[in-house]
Amino acid sequence: MELTELGDEVEIISRVYERRFGVARTDDWLVLKLHEEVGELTQAYLARSGRSRDRGEGDGEVDAAFRAELADVLAQLLLVARRFDVDLEAEIERKWFRWRHLLEPADEAGVRPEG
Repeated sequence: MELTELGDEVEIISRVYERRFGVARTDDWLVLKLHEEVGELTQAYLARSGRSRDRGEGDGEVDAAFRAELADVLAQLLLVARRFDVDLEAEIERKWFRWRHLLEPADEAGVRPEG
């Protein structure tokens, strides 16, 4: 599935959220909700890396929460991009992939950086 198609699907679910909870999906709400989701991702990352209080969750639950928050951030980002008519695929191409010519063989092999 491409980002545009994914964004279309997320839009449908977001409209359900709006209807169910009575939340107006205004421009500022979409951006503020993205910020909220990034905060939740940060909290999940801190738990995953052992730098927050113990909530009695097992490793599987902590990892699942981290993955879920990554999905929430992506979904909300897609909603913001859609609202402001931003073609994320084109912007990634323009902003990130313009550096392809600097790749070294280890980069192309998919070597993950340490950290």
